[in-house]
Amino acid sequence: MAVLATKEENGQKILEIYNHFRSRPGRVLRVNNFVVVGARRRWDMSDLQQGLKFALQKGWVKEKNNGSFELTESGFAKM
Repeated sequence: MAVLATKEENGQKILEIYNHFRSRPGRVLRVNNFVVVGARRRWDMSDLQQGLKFALQKGWVKEKNNGSFELTESGFAKM
């Protein structure tokens, strides 16, 4: 039986993607970065959407004006 990932687990996936790019605080990734890495890992896109929302709420990432996302100090520490 399949088990759905929690919001926090999906948020952690976002941080795993930043880790994939060896990111430091302040690193900005575009949506396509999340899509490509998520697809390679066979993650559901709705999980990534939920993960981004969770990461924003927790302050792990900040949304930029152009729809990209910046890793915060808090997000880096959680990695």
